[in-house]
Amino acid sequence: MATRPTLDPTKAPAAALTMAYQDHEFLARWVGHYGREFGRQHLYVLSHGADPEHRRIAEGCNVIGLPRDPTLFRMDRRRWSLISQFAGGLLRYYNWVIAGDVDELVIVDPAVEAGLVSYLDRYDRPDAPASLCPFGVELVHTPASEPEPIDPDRPILSVRRNFRANANYSKPCVLRKETMFTAGGHANMHQPRVLDPHLYLLHLRFYDHDATVRRLTGRKALRDAMDIARGQEGEGVAWSKDLKTYRALSAQTPVREDADLAEFRARMVDEQQALHDGKVIFWGGGRSKELYSLPERFASVV
Repeated sequence: MATRPTLDPTKAPAAALTMAYQDHEFLARWVGHYGREFGRQHLYVLSHGADPEHRRIAEGCNVIGLPRDPTLFRMDRRRWSLISQFAGGLLRYYNWVIAGDVDELVIVDPAVEAGLVSYLDRYDRPDAPASLCPFGVELVHTPASEPEPIDPDRPILSVRRNFRANANYSKPCVLRKETMFTAGGHANMHQPRVLDPHLYLLHLRFYDHDATVRRLTGRKALRDAMDIARGQEGEGVAWSKDLKTYRALSAQTPVREDADLAEFRARMVDEQQALHDGKVIFWGGGRSKELYSLPERFASVV
């Protein structure tokens, strides 16, 4: 008996959605990557503060300007509520929607498939998960072992492949059905949670030493404002530790080349926890203490 297809032929294959405040370099990478994968007409940028530079960078994309509240009242909660609902609306017109932060890029292992659309077509079956979690890879620039500078005209992974595995960034961001995300997008309401074996989420916040130090140092005023709002939301705490974390990581040397990290993936699944009265599932495993390096085959992906 033939398997009944589940992808809707009246919908476009896939879209990508993000929300950005400034972060022009990250947005350029985001638009470049997903524009190649899906076409710019299928990209949606929520421009926090209605930044004119966003419109220039994302020419040909769908850019929606949003007002920015200078008090940052419940910023992350409001932001992810909007992203959740916007992504749900897009799923009326797309079979898949990737929703995430502007410094996050979802890629597929080039040894498995050439692109995201053809890879997601493999899930055209009745038991397809409601959402997928790529494996969380935090790129970490270690200047001693990766001395070449970032070039906007070259793939990131041609000069930056060292990483820390981070279960927090194995986000359920590849959506087939609508849902509500938790703050930060680290979990959603779909169960069971599915760790895809061939997708990766590249988190770029530490991908270049000079840019990272400059950005995190310059965010002191934003962190101070978030501290004021902490009683409402508990936000801003992690950001205040990012620079210290990066400095420690950037001094390490990768222990080996490895994209699979089978033991780490197994620990993520084995130690997963149901929180918020069992409504959402969070991966276990935490973060790797060591750095690893993606194999050479990833060098031209993004």
